[in-house]
Amino acid sequence: MSFARADHHLKGEQYVRGLLTAPGRKSIRNIARTLDDTGAAQRLHHFICNAPWGWRAVREALAEYLVQRARPRSWVVRPMLIPKSGTNSVGVHRRFVPATGQLVNGQLAYGLWYAGRSLVAPVDWCLHLPPPDSGTPAACDDGVAQILRLAQRSAYPVTEGLPTATEGDLPPVVWDSQMHHAADVMSALAPLGLPVLARTPGSIVLHLVDRYGRPSRSGALPAQRILAAPERFGLPVHDVAPGVRAVLVRVAPARAGDGSGEQLLYAQRYEDPEAYDGRAAGDRADFWLTTPTRKSPAELHLLTRTAARVARDSARTGGRTGLRDFEGRSYDGWHRHMTLASVAYAVQSLTALDAVRAVVRDPQAPCPPPPSSPSSYAYPRQGPGRGERERPLTLVG
Repeated sequence: MSFARADHHLKGEQYVRGLLTAPGRKSIRNIARTLDDTGAAQRLHHFICNAPWGWRAVREALAEYLVQRARPRSWVVRPMLIPKSGTNSVGVHRRFVPATGQLVNGQLAYGLWYAGRSLVAPVDWCLHLPPPDSGTPAACDDGVAQILRLAQRSAYPVTEGLPTATEGDLPPVVWDSQMHHAADVMSALAPLGLPVLARTPGSIVLHLVDRYGRPSRSGALPAQRILAAPERFGLPVHDVAPGVRAVLVRVAPARAGDGSGEQLLYAQRYEDPEAYDGRAAGDRADFWLTTPTRKSPAELHLLTRTAARVARDSARTGGRTGLRDFEGRSYDGWHRHMTLASVAYAVQSLTALDAVRAVVRDPQAPCPPPPSSPSSYAYPRQGPGRGERERPLTLVG
């Protein structure tokens, strides 16, 4: 990743190292303390909130690096609510959270996550800004589709002007949010040409259709009723994982305007509590709408597991790399902080992955201790014989 100016490169590397090593909250003040420099806090504050470097270009470079390192299995979009006690941070607003049924004061961000075989990492962010002078809770997902342009560009790598991926093998977008009607999401994303799997409530009403596109005689039904008694409708049930059973069926929206074109309902029920994957005890089923796909129910289940992994890691690793720790009124400052926090997230995940691979190659080798100083997070250097797809992640262009 490149910065145009040498001082920006230096401060960017200092900030990323601070995100990885500063104890407690990853505030600018705490990050500056890791430098043992009395003037560092003021310089880093200017670098994040006012310096003229483009966070968009850095994010694109991060996504490009991860894609070239290994092609993603999917792109995951999910919301991240950041509770705030006051109103001194950009985008803070009271908003309704459907999952809890509560009004929460805080920021709402949407993240676009690279999801590979052994690594997930955020590569782009959208911060929802409340309407000015509004006394009502803000809509939860305005303008989110714009971040998917990055996924589209990354999904169509270009060599000498010619795409090297065809539409049939593009990594799908997994939209893991019920804050927007899934059919509307699919309609909005259709022009991008990416396959989509979008979470939807079990209460969504759908028509079952046959292979000729004709609605069944049973009429429109809630998705949860279809999953509750699939044999009643002659639907095969698939054991997609231990303790998880699923159905995959062609459907059509019950109301005009709820999306268009052919859709599939993928619904899965967790029969075994150990298969819930961290879900609440009463959340025993998932419902997803997807574009036509050749993927089997078992493959669709793996995509939903990837989304669950992003949800877990965004709380765990994201908490250690400062995804929720920016405080300030600067919109650009929030985006710059989130950009470098995403870089720190990728560095930490890649470092952990390399450590695991080293142990697998040599089980007798001692497990390296967790990094405790900035030097412990030195970016890996390119050794003899390492190919371009394994080049190190660095802030130097």
